[in-house]
Amino acid sequence: MQNVLFVLYFDFRANSAVHVHHFANCLVAQGLNCVVAVPHSKETISVLGKHLYKTIEFDEIHQIKDVFPDGRGPDIVHAWTPREVVRLYCKRLQELYDFKLFIHLEDNEEHILEKFLQTSYKDLCNNCPDSIPPHLSHPLKYHQFLKAADGVTVIIDRLKEFVPDYTPTLLLYPGADIDCFFPRARNPELALELGIPLNSAVLCYTGNVHPANAHEVRSLYLATAMLNREGYPTMLVRTGQGSVNILGEDDRWAQRYSIELGFVDRDRLPDILALADVLVQPGRSDAFNDYRFPSKLPEFLAMGKPVILPAANLGLLMENKKDALVLPVADALSIVESVKLLLDNKELYDKLSSGSVNFAKKYLSWSTSSENLKAFYETVFRSEKTKTGTVRTQAS
Repeated sequence: MQNVLFVLYFDFRANSAVHVHHFANCLVAQGLNCVVAVPHSKETISVLGKHLYKTIEFDEIHQIKDVFPDGRGPDIVHAWTPREVVRLYCKRLQELYDFKLFIHLEDNEEHILEKFLQTSYKDLCNNCPDSIPPHLSHPLKYHQFLKAADGVTVIIDRLKEFVPDYTPTLLLYPGADIDCFFPRARNPELALELGIPLNSAVLCYTGNVHPANAHEVRSLYLATAMLNREGYPTMLVRTGQGSVNILGEDDRWAQRYSIELGFVDRDRLPDILALADVLVQPGRSDAFNDYRFPSKLPEFLAMGKPVILPAANLGLLMENKKDALVLPVADALSIVESVKLLLDNKELYDKLSSGSVNFAKKYLSWSTSSENLKAFYETVFRSEKTKTGTVRTQAS
């Protein structure tokens, strides 16, 4: 086992690409050869900085052997989610190469389908449309894809519910890039450039808006407006893109207290997060949040700022008022009260600033998770178990 091919559903600007980037870099450092395949725009690797692995686009599928240094195909293909664009590419790979198939789960794919297509999952299964958008999982075929996997990695424990019985499974936490994300002072020049008033507290949110999280992100704007109304001058700094209007036709109530930066290069994010007094992950325990690991959380925690989050996913592992403020529901009202508590209580503020960093160092390490991943590959690779659909013919 030497060659690992990661298959991403989008180019290197996707949040998931950050995870694959760090895992591939670490695995190369551990002696493996790694290549990352993206549907298009492989030049976007530039947004992630130094990479030790090779990149390739889907339409270069016949050149994969030339990209690996030993001139062979992949021993392992790690499909990063079972979305259609990934599944179909892996199907093409199976016609060319002999490999062990691993699939990574990072979302409740069935819930995402419902939200994006505005149709119940049951109805989608019973009356499946002829085509599914490539960025979503097929309601029926993604189960078949999972059954064909030699191993599955999951970003949070609850996702094991979707893994077929007897399939080897690994809980694979992401990490924080501590070379970039670490406690630092606010950059006053950046604050001035963005127009942040001197007397304002700052909340930051780095993430895209989509149908599954639109109501949660809206709660941040509501909380910011309410804090200002209650005498706590506050600004919300947001990065990321979105296809959903979450503010309504007349958005002046929110825009007066927000700074919209859109997509920004990753090397700008640490300085942007350093502007924050408090970092908030809104949400609640539900079919969306229970099955994911918000990609921004490791970076939030590593910055050494107090973090507010709901008792879902990572929040279930954290101790309230030690590691973070863990709320039953992180909606607008509870965010307002929590931010006020932190701004008025320096002892608690300082305690959670330290607690966040300590939690990140203990649980969110790219190197540790990568060592676990390599060991998982080796265990499955040595197994004599062969699943139907995973025996392929090596291309000549």
